Amino acid sequence: MIVPAAVLVSLSWMCLFYYATFGAGSSCIQSEREALFRVKADLQDSSGRLSPWAGSNGDCCKWPGVVCDNVTGHVTELHLGCPKCPENSTFKGKISPSLLELKQLSHLDLSGNNFQGIPIPGFISSMSSLKYLFLDGSGFGGVIPHQLGNLSNLQQLGLRASVYAPYALYADNLQWLSGLPSLEYLDLSHVNLSSASDWLNMINTLPSITELYLSSCQIRHNPPLAKVNLSLLSTLALDQNQFGPTSFPIWVSHMKSLTSLNLAQNNLRGTIPGELQNLTSLIYLKLSSNKFNGSLPHWLFSFHHLQYLNIYNNNLEGRVPNSIGNLTSLVTLDLSYNRGLRFEGGIPASFKSLCHLRALHLSGTRLNQSVSELLEILGECPSTSLQRMALSECQLFGQLSEEIRKFTRLSRLSLEANSISGPLPMSFGELKSLTYVTLDRNQINGTIPTSFGELSELQWVDISLNSMEGVISPEIHFAKLTKLSRFSASGNRMTLKVTPDWIPPEPLGILHLNSWYVGPAFPKWLQQLQYLGSLDLSNSGISETVPDWFWAKHSQFYYLNMSHNQIPGRVPSFILAHSADTLFDFSWNRLEGRLPVISSNLTALDLSSNLFTGNLIKFLCFNPTQVRETQFLNLQDNLLSGEIPDCLRSWKNLLVLRLASNNLKGKIPRSIGSLTSLLSLRLQNNSLASEIPSSLSNCTSLVSIDLADNSLEGKLPEWIGESLLRLQIISFRGNEFQGNIPEELCRLQLLQILDLSHNFLSGKLPECFSNFSAMASSSKIEAEGVIALFFGGMQSFVEYQFLVTKGQVKGYSTILNYVRSLDLSWNKLSGKFPQQMMKLRALQYLNLSHNRLSGEIPGDIAAMGSLESLDLSGNRFSGKIPPGMASLTFLNLLNLSHNNLSGRIPSSTQLHSFDSSSFIGNIALCGRPLNVSCSTRYIFIVPGSGEDGLVWLSVSVLAGFLVGFWGIVGSILGCTPWRELYFGFLDHMGLKL
Repeated sequence: MIVPAAVLVSLSWMCLFYYATFGAGSSCIQSEREALFRVKADLQDSSGRLSPWAGSNGDCCKWPGVVCDNVTGHVTELHLGCPKCPENSTFKGKISPSLLELKQLSHLDLSGNNFQGIPIPGFISSMSSLKYLFLDGSGFGGVIPHQLGNLSNLQQLGLRASVYAPYALYADNLQWLSGLPSLEYLDLSHVNLSSASDWLNMINTLPSITELYLSSCQIRHNPPLAKVNLSLLSTLALDQNQFGPTSFPIWVSHMKSLTSLNLAQNNLRGTIPGELQNLTSLIYLKLSSNKFNGSLPHWLFSFHHLQYLNIYNNNLEGRVPNSIGNLTSLVTLDLSYNRGLRFEGGIPASFKSLCHLRALHLSGTRLNQSVSELLEILGECPSTSLQRMALSECQLFGQLSEEIRKFTRLSRLSLEANSISGPLPMSFGELKSLTYVTLDRNQINGTIPTSFGELSELQWVDISLNSMEGVISPEIHFAKLTKLSRFSASGNRMTLKVTPDWIPPEPLGILHLNSWYVGPAFPKWLQQLQYLGSLDLSNSGISETVPDWFWAKHSQFYYLNMSHNQIPGRVPSFILAHSADTLFDFSWNRLEGRLPVISSNLTALDLSSNLFTGNLIKFLCFNPTQVRETQFLNLQDNLLSGEIPDCLRSWKNLLVLRLASNNLKGKIPRSIGSLTSLLSLRLQNNSLASEIPSSLSNCTSLVSIDLADNSLEGKLPEWIGESLLRLQIISFRGNEFQGNIPEELCRLQLLQILDLSHNFLSGKLPECFSNFSAMASSSKIEAEGVIALFFGGMQSFVEYQFLVTKGQVKGYSTILNYVRSLDLSWNKLSGKFPQQMMKLRALQYLNLSHNRLSGEIPGDIAAMGSLESLDLSGNRFSGKIPPGMASLTFLNLLNLSHNNLSGRIPSSTQLHSFDSSSFIGNIALCGRPLNVSCSTRYIFIVPGSGEDGLVWLSVSVLAGFLVGFWGIVGSILGCTPWRELYFGFLDHMGLKL
C-alpha cells in the first residue's frame, strides 16, 4: 500500500511532538524530584548510599533505586531495600510523608534497613497505587496498621519482622486482609500473631493468594476450617510455630494445589499424618525438628514429583524401605538424626535410581555399612550429580576406596564420627569441586596424600582426632589451597616441616594443630596470616620464647591455645581481647613474672601451671568500677602469694574461678559473694584460714566447690544446705573444721561427691544422708553448664575432681557425672552406721575410716550394690561381717581392719579375693583370707609385738581333754617350782610363735 506524502509528514510531526513532550527516556517530574530530596533528608544514611541523589537539575530517574515510567516520567518504583547490607550501611531515621507525592508509585521496597522500632507509617495506607510493598526486616515495631487493608491493588506484601531486633512487630487481628482481594504473596514471618485468633479465617478470604509465609509467628490457635477457599495456594510455610503435639493443621491436606509445604519446628507428635498423602503435587516437603515417631509411611514413596524431602531431627524408627528408590525426582533428601531409623544392610541398591540427587543427609541414622560399598552404590549413576554428602555418625566402617573419584561435583563431604579406617586414597585429590570436608573422629591412619594440595576450591577441612602421622610439607600438601580458611587437624601425630620462604594460604582464619610437632622454634610463618583468629598449637613441642611480633598481633585472636608446651619468658603487661567470647590459654608452660592486666571483654583466661609470682592485687583490682565479661579464670598451680584481695565485685560474670595450688593466705574475701553466676570454685591447696564467709551463700548457682587442704576452721556452715542447692561436688578435706555435720546438708539432693575427711568433725553420722538423691540413683546428673564450657567456638573447659579412692588419688573429668563418692574419714565421728544410708544404692566409694564409729555393720549393706570401694577401718565396729557383703560384686577394695569384728568371714570368691590386710586387727575374725581356722573354741591372749602390742594365739583342744588338762595344770599351779618351770616354757613357746 502506498502512503500519501502528506500523511507521512503528519505522522512525523506527531511523533516529534510526542517525543518532545514526553520523550523516550523522559526526565523525572520536578515535584517528584523535590519529594525524593525530602525523603533523603529524613533518612540517616551513614554509608552514603544516596549520595548520588544530588543536584536540583539532575534527572532523578537515573538515581540509584529510582525507576520511572519511560513515557510519563513519573516515579513508579522505589528500591531502597538492602537485605544483605552490613549494619553500618542500613538506613535509619524515619520515612517521610513526601512519598505521598509519588502518585503513580506502584513498587516500594524498604526491606533490610533499621528503623529502630518506629511504627509502620500510617500514611502508606493512602498510597493507593501500590502493588508491591516490601518492609521485610526493616526494624519496624508495634502494631501493623489496619489501614493497610485500604491498599486494594496490592499484589505482594512483605512484612517479615527482624529476627534479632529487640523490638517486636505484632498484629492483634488480621481483619484488614479482607480488603486485599488481589493479594498473591504475603510474608508475615516473625510477626507476633499470638493474639490474632482470626488468622486462619482471614487468610481464607484471599482468593488470589499463591504464596503464604507465616514462619515463627507464635501461632497457638489452629481453628477448624469448614471450607478451604485457598485453591490457588502453592507455597505454605508454617514452620516454627506453637501448634502443639496434637494440633496438626488438617485443613492443609485439602489444598491439593500445594507444591511447597513447611511444617518444621512445631512440636508435632505422633505418626506422620496420613492426610498429607492427598498432596500429590508436592515438590517441597519439610517436616524437620518435630517429634514425629513411628516409621516412614509407605505412601510417601509414591510422590514422584517430590524434589525436596526433609524429616531431619524427629523420632522416626524402623527400616527405610527399598521403595525409597521410587522418588526418582529427589534432589535433596534429609533423614538425619532420627536415631531409630536404620537401613538394613546399609543404603539399598535402589539408591542407584536417584540420579538427580544433589544433597544427601543421613547423619545419625544406622547404616552399618562399609564406606566403599556405599560409595559404589551412590556412584552408579552415569553422571554422579551429588554435591553434598552428610553421613556423620552412621556406623560406617572400612576404608575410603578409589570410588571417591567418581564424585567430581561433590562440594561438601561430612563423614565424621564413624569407624572409617585406613589411609586417605590418592584419588581424593580428584574432587576438584570440594570446598568443605570433615573426616574428624574416625580411625584414619597414614598421612595426608600429596594430591590433597590440588584441591584449589577447598575452604574448610577438619581431619582432627584420627590416627594420622607422618611429615607434612605445606609446599606440597597445601600447594594450591589458596582459598583455605579453616584447617583443623588436632589430635593426630604429624610433623609440620616448613621451609623459611613458605607463604601460608592468605584467607586462613582457623588453624588447629594440637599434638602436631611444630617446634622447637616459634613458627615465624604465623606472622603472615593477617586474618587468623583461631589458633591451637597446644602440645606442639614449642620451647622458644614468644616473639614480640606475635604479642603485637595477639588482639586479633578470639581463640588462642598455646598450652602444654615449654614456652619460657614473660607475657605482655596488658592482654587485649579481640571481642567477646575470646579465650587465651597459655597453661602448662614455663612463663614467669607478674600476671598481666587483661581487658574487660576477655571471656576466658588460663595461665595455670606456670611460674607466675607476686600477688593478685593489680590483676584483680585493676579498674574495679568496670564490670568484666570474664567467665573463666584459671590461675592455679603457680607461685602466687599474698591474700586474695577483696575486689571481686567487678568479676561478677565469672562462671569458673580457679586459684588452687598457690601460696595464697589470709581469709576468703567477702566480695566472693558477688559472684552470683559462679558454677565452680577451686581454692584448694593454699594456706587460707579463718571461717568460710557467709557471703558465699549468695553464690546460689554453685555446682562444685573445692576448699581442700587449707587451714579453714569453725563449724560447717548450715547455709550451705539452705542456699547452695545446686551443689554436686563438695571437697573440704584437710582443714580444721569442728563440730557436728549439719543436717541441713541433707537438702543437697544433687550432691554426688562429698569429701569432709581429715578434719575434726564430731558427733553422729546424720541419718538424713539418705536424702542425697544423686547418690541413690545411678542415672547421670546433668551439671548446669559446669561440665563443659565453650569459648571461642571450642570446648575449652571440662570440670574435674580428684578423689582419694581405693587408696590412691585419682582424677575424674569426662565421666565425672557418673561418679558418686562419700568420704568422712579421719574425723572424730561416733555412733552407729545409720541404717538409712543403705538407700544410697548408687554410691561407689564410701570411706568412714579412722573415726569412732561403733555397733554392727548393717546387715543389708548388700543394698549398696554399686560400691567399688568400702573402707571402715580404724573404728570400733563389732559383731559379724554381714553375709550380704559377699553380694557386692563391684567391690574391688575392702578394708575392715582394726575394728572389733568377730566370727567367720563370709565364704565367697569376692571376699576371699582380698588380701588379709583387709581384715587384720579384729578381735576374733577367722577364715579365709586370714590364716586362722574357725575350729577354735578357746582363744589365749599372749603378750607380744604387733600394732596393739598383742599376738593372738589360737589353740584348738578336745572337749574331753578339758577335765584332765585342768587336773594336771591345777597340780602344777599349786607347786611353785613346777609353776615357774611351766610358765617359762609357755613364754619360750610364745616367743617362738
